[in-house]
Amino acid sequence: MKLKKSYTHLLFDLDHTLWDTDKNAGLALIELYEENNLKQYGISDYQEFVDKYTAINNRMWTDYSLGKIKKSYLRTGRFEQTLKHFRISDEKLVEQLADFFVNRTPLKKHLLPHATELLNHLQGRYELAIVTNGFAEAQHTKLKSSDIAHFFSQVVISEEVGYHKPDPRIFIHTAEILNAPVEDCLMIGDNAETDIAGAIAAGMDCVYLNRTNVIHDLPVTFEADNLQKLIKLL
Repeated sequence: MKLKKSYTHLLFDLDHTLWDTDKNAGLALIELYEENNLKQYGISDYQEFVDKYTAINNRMWTDYSLGKIKKSYLRTGRFEQTLKHFRISDEKLVEQLADFFVNRTPLKKHLLPHATELLNHLQGRYELAIVTNGFAEAQHTKLKSSDIAHFFSQVVISEEVGYHKPDPRIFIHTAEILNAPVEDCLMIGDNAETDIAGAIAAGMDCVYLNRTNVIHDLPVTFEADNLQKLIKLL
């Protein structure tokens, strides 16, 4: 796999692409379960709690990306619905868990394998930027906590610019603030619906980080199942 053309700017998704969202969120959920003593509310099975929360959270993030729900509802609704599964109706507890999670999770530092190695390799070769749908206050903290903020000249966050991936306008906007033609930019992300389909709609080349080898029919420019392979590509 080789580059068919030269690029000047690389745009990265953050969650699940560089920052190990599953591991970091998992650690925060353990702390959330224990420090908020959820057993006293009758949630005796930690794994059931995590599994239910994860399914609800994933669904709600998709809805948020498509503009179907607001940030405020995503923030609390995922915990409200999770507690409802356990027949718990407690608005104070919902707010408590929402605050705990959004404050604690971004402080976790785990990156996906080869992320730092890749960024060190790319530094000086390309100008790098982040394009993310995550909460603004959380994304900046994640970048600082994991010690990769210095790699990126721009951090473009959907709620700050008013467009959510896969809206092609967020990719075009990022190219504009980088003062780069869209055709000179390459988007790298793990989510076929938001990162990849959005970049394609914007006329931007893309790398689909397809870790689980999902079958798809998207006309991706490149595809890889881990970050190490991008070192050879780029």
